[in-house]
Amino acid sequence: MSNANPIQTAFDMQRTVLEQTQSATHEAIKAQKAAVDAMVDGAETAESMADQNTRLTREALHAYFDAVEHATPADAEMNMGEMRELVDEQFDAYDEVQAETWSAIHEAMAEGADGFEQFADEYADAVDDSFETFLDAHEQMESNAVDAAEQIDQSA
Repeated sequence: MSNANPIQTAFDMQRTVLEQTQSATHEAIKAQKAAVDAMVDGAETAESMADQNTRLTREALHAYFDAVEHATPADAEMNMGEMRELVDEQFDAYDEVQAETWSAIHEAMAEGADGFEQFADEYADAVDDSFETFLDAHEQMESNAVDAAEQIDQSA
């Protein structure tokens, strides 16, 4: 940074602020991309937790049927095997629907994340182009102002 005159110093400070703003914009874009990635990863965690919950619920029902079967007198006419089969059929159907649903969710989220990534990259390029154009104009204005100030000093 040149301290040749106050005008030069003011322009140097402005340029520094502009460059910091450009950098901050890129950091914000990077943070947004990370947030989108975390959201996609979070869906995978949610799916895993849903699968575990389903498995544990099925196991709990089987344990309940085992307990009822052991508590029922031997001559009682209860067929817990049929109950287990019915529960397993329902859970199998649920697992199928859940797998299709999660597949659709993951596909939609991946497409959304890819779209956001493309948009963010294009936005970052537009930001860079705008800053470069503005900094070029700023540099030209600085040169003109410094020249004018020097001419005023020389004529004084």
